[in-house]
Amino acid sequence: MIELTQIGAQLIFIGVVFFLVGLIQGALIPAVKNSRMALSGHMTAVQCGMALAIFGVIWSLVVLPLFLEVFVAYGCALGFTLIWLGITVASVTGASKALPIAGAGFSATVTTEFTVKIMVRSGSLLSLIACTLLVFGLLPILGQS
Repeated sequence: MIELTQIGAQLIFIGVVFFLVGLIQGALIPAVKNSRMALSGHMTAVQCGMALAIFGVIWSLVVLPLFLEVFVAYGCALGFTLIWLGITVASVTGASKALPIAGAGFSATVTTEFTVKIMVRSGSLLSLIACTLLVFGLLPILGQS
């Protein structure tokens, strides 16, 4: 049975806010230096917002020790936010080294390129670890009938 938990409610709220931010960012795509990168940021926010809301809805099914449960929930939220923030900074500044397909033809200062790379890579690693643990936390539902 799915029930709403405190962490689940927080994830739903964060996800819906993230989704809203993505919608607003979509309207601002023409106003930035690199519109392809801004489109990528818009899609990232919308998709990650939906994922977090879904995680919140199913959170009562997750079976993990409390410290891992907290790490997974907020690790996903933080990781997704770092990825989105890195992409958004890249869209405004023209940074392209971390995301060469969307950034083709653009460049930024060494410091900005490095900052974007750190945000995108650390967010990717954090969300990968957190989502992998989430999969393990959901394994017990396969044994239920």
